[in-house]
Amino acid sequence: MRPASEDDILAIVSRYFPASHPSLLLGRGDDCAVIQTTGPMAVTTDIFAEDAHFRQRYFSPYDIGWKAVAVNISDVGSSGAKPSGLSIGLTLTGKEDALWLESFCEGMKALTDRFDTALSGGDLARSPLLNVCVTAWGELPEALPRGLRRGVAQEGDILFLVGRVGLARLGLTVLEAANDGAAVQDALAAWPVACAQHLRPMPLAFEGMAIGSFAVAHGLQDRLGLMDVSDGLARDIPRLLNSRQLGLGADIQLAEEMLSDEIGRYCGQQGLDPALFAFEGGEDYALAGTCPAEAWPALEALLSNLAVPFSCLGTARPGPITLNGTAPASAGFDHFSA
Repeated sequence: MRPASEDDILAIVSRYFPASHPSLLLGRGDDCAVIQTTGPMAVTTDIFAEDAHFRQRYFSPYDIGWKAVAVNISDVGSSGAKPSGLSIGLTLTGKEDALWLESFCEGMKALTDRFDTALSGGDLARSPLLNVCVTAWGELPEALPRGLRRGVAQEGDILFLVGRVGLARLGLTVLEAANDGAAVQDALAAWPVACAQHLRPMPLAFEGMAIGSFAVAHGLQDRLGLMDVSDGLARDIPRLLNSRQLGLGADIQLAEEMLSDEIGRYCGQQGLDPALFAFEGGEDYALAGTCPAEAWPALEALLSNLAVPFSCLGTARPGPITLNGTAPASAGFDHFSA
């Protein structure tokens, strides 16, 4: 059964998300929610648009709800902030029934529960395409008022990666090639880790918070850089280094043992370079960072205690970005590139 009105849709949302939360002084139901803040806040917005970021051919409603929240929590966590709330703008096509909406809310709630974030409200509209726009925010430590950010690296700093890259690109590639339901199921069975990374990435917010606490403890608030890898290392490493302004580059080292077995298997079948495939890929929502060389052993010790793979990617130096000693063939994904 399709909801008969906007109030019916909001009633479904309210069954999954309470109106009250410790981070809200006033929750949903008024013109504005009122946020409870105790210090500086990190705020981000991401659009999740049908046929640009997802296709309903292989994204379930649960997947759509999950990933729309995940990409925003990833941004908040990469600043070193604790995610605390989000607001959602949703355009529906009118074809979504109650079961679709419930599954969508369940996907969102799986992550809002994990990170204890409030849903403060948002907006609903009807449109030919399904689109989700989420604004999320989180609380920064008082000793980290500007958060972890890009562009603080200096020559000699260590570049590091927390999480893996390339899997989401592989998931996207095989799911895009699946032209019917049976082929989608075959892709999910043949490439389970890659498809899961594309459909339901786990934001590394707790890891970002831990790195933020490390920066505070070691007096590195303005020297330890961090960002989430959403557009791929090829596009995001120059952003992390602020290469255009600072002229910094690095020789990024991606050895095969740093990559998933599924990437190695797929690239072997297709005659592709696994390192280049992973370097160009995006949407893994790993964390890439820079750290002064003298602080790297202590940060490395911290990262080794987290239940997430990590690696040293290289050292910042003047000049271009190279991959395993060679200039990469592509600068990575850009929505507006020709």
